[in-house]
Amino acid sequence: MRVKLVMFLIVSLLAFGFVAGCGEADDAANGDLEEHTIVGIFPLTGPLSTFGENSSTVAQLAAEDVNEWLEAEGRDWRLRLEIDDTQTEGPVGLRKMQSWYGEGVEFFAGPQGSGVAQECLAFANSNQILFISPSSTSPALGIEDDWLFRFCTDDLVQGPAIAAAAEAAGVTHIIFSWQGDTWGDGLQSAAEGSMDDLGIAVYPDKLRFDPQKEDFTTDAALLDEYVTDLVEQGVALGNIGVNLITFEQAAPYLAEAANYDQLSEVVWIGSDGTAVSEAILQHPVASEFAAEVMFINSMNRPAEEVEQSNKDRVRAHVQEVLGRDIDAYAYNTYDIIWALALSIDEVGYDTEAAREVLPRITDEWSSVYGASGHVVLNEAGDRAFADYDYYVLNENKEWEIVGYYDGAAEAINWTREIY
Repeated sequence: MRVKLVMFLIVSLLAFGFVAGCGEADDAANGDLEEHTIVGIFPLTGPLSTFGENSSTVAQLAAEDVNEWLEAEGRDWRLRLEIDDTQTEGPVGLRKMQSWYGEGVEFFAGPQGSGVAQECLAFANSNQILFISPSSTSPALGIEDDWLFRFCTDDLVQGPAIAAAAEAAGVTHIIFSWQGDTWGDGLQSAAEGSMDDLGIAVYPDKLRFDPQKEDFTTDAALLDEYVTDLVEQGVALGNIGVNLITFEQAAPYLAEAANYDQLSEVVWIGSDGTAVSEAILQHPVASEFAAEVMFINSMNRPAEEVEQSNKDRVRAHVQEVLGRDIDAYAYNTYDIIWALALSIDEVGYDTEAAREVLPRITDEWSSVYGASGHVVLNEAGDRAFADYDYYVLNENKEWEIVGYYDGAAEAINWTREIY
């Protein structure tokens, strides 16, 4: 099946003009092959490890496919993919980028989170290191003429999706609790602005916490006090919402919240940081609570499938290797490896030249083969548009898509109405 796919890619890529020349078939046959390295810096440990494992698995699949295409085409180079762990920590991610740069690497896939991306940005800009994140969404990183590209939209697009879910649930008053970093601060601000636009009152006391926090005993107790205060003001429990913006710390947070009866009667809303969370799924108390309250989470929705989409193949690969369903950002990772490799193939291992051709190559290749659909980048080098799926943990303890937010129409399309 893969051979057929690769051969089809060869014919089609030739038709689209992706191949810069006929290649050095004789050199390739003699084994005189140059290696060009892309390093995937993903969080294999820490609070984003589920996403990191998915992306690293998909990146390896993409690298295999790229090399099969290069071999079949008789190209005189091969892709070397290395994976390194950022531990979901900015300083660690920066050290990994610096170390690989010291070995001559200038092309990176990742990192996953905005905090790590921000930590790496100054070093990358100073040294013309090209890196593409599949899932960094902070609006603060939407910067023109930098060296960070992002194959996802920023959270100015996700904020309205979160607020729309709150409105659909009948929320009139919202309490925010979030991890205090580049990503969390940006998404909380976007969500709060969208709540204001819809006339949803924002509770004045907010629970901002350290991204590395593990014990949420105090936070859950304070949250219960805030809910009590609103009830005493005459707000019904069913009209109170909690927007929890974090990563896998959501599991211990929800487990603590389960100790308070009234917290199971308010509306719980998450974000892309907790959609399809393996940590929640595997936590007996958190998963039970999340299912009970229909904890709803928005996540970047893969674009409409293109003509020869790799979406199903990538999804099946993750299910086979990891035994779980894929997150939307892993599809972006597959497209990132191809976009970087095709850019290298066209201009060589030259980040300055690659940065110029990357938007065009991404547009043309993804419009036919993109696992995440057609990727069009805006002036800041970020994905220009996207809708958002809504995930809930259903009664079978499975993450289920119950609808999606249509950004253009500013409306929710439900596949299963839960409110």
